[in-house]
Amino acid sequence: MPASTAQFSEYKKVDVQTASQGKLIVMLFNGAIQRAEEAKRQLEKGRYEGVHNNLIRAQDIIGELRNALDMKAGEVAGNLDRLYEYFQHLLIKANIRKEPGPAEEAVALMTELRDTWKELFQKLDAEGEFHPPQVNQHGAAVMNIEG
Repeated sequence: MPASTAQFSEYKKVDVQTASQGKLIVMLFNGAIQRAEEAKRQLEKGRYEGVHNNLIRAQDIIGELRNALDMKAGEVAGNLDRLYEYFQHLLIKANIRKEPGPAEEAVALMTELRDTWKELFQKLDAEGEFHPPQVNQHGAAVMNIEG
């Protein structure tokens, strides 16, 4: 018997709550990429509200990644911030112009960065150098991107 939508939602909620920092970053990128891809499909069908909604969701996800950066951590965090800002710029441009080009560029760049993160976290995990995220007083994980 297939799982209901409510069961799937609960599974995803538990998956996100128990995800490692690395897995969470990859999951966020997957979500942004999926939303941008869906926006491109909606554009092909002339469904501009769907384009807008999906691109806004992708922008929001990238915004969350930007907000999670520890800007005191050094040059790497600053470079990531600029990359994330560029991703948001491309998604906004795609939304304003209702053209697939900027969204396609954003998807390609986000996919490359996601794959880089995934490879890095797998390597660190295999070497035993990956440290679980710190948890603040509210029980929320704190992402720390160090340079």
